[in-house]
Amino acid sequence: MHYHYFTLEQRDALSRQIQQMTAQDGKRWLSAVDQLHSSEYGVCEMCGADIPFVQLLSNPLKRICERCRP
Repeated sequence: MHYHYFTLEQRDALSRQIQQMTAQDGKRWLSAVDQLHSSEYGVCEMCGADIPFVQLLSNPLKRICERCRP
């Protein structure tokens, strides 16, 4: 099992970003809060590489890294 480690500051920043997006967009971001605490959050579903924090910050629902993106 792969686990992407985030600092507390990074988790807080992602959580704040998700909260802001939830306020704007509603339900679809609520799943991101659950995903944030899973062991697979921040890991590409296709190749298993870590997704950079800055990319997750811009899109907390990102599941595929830039290399694997079609």
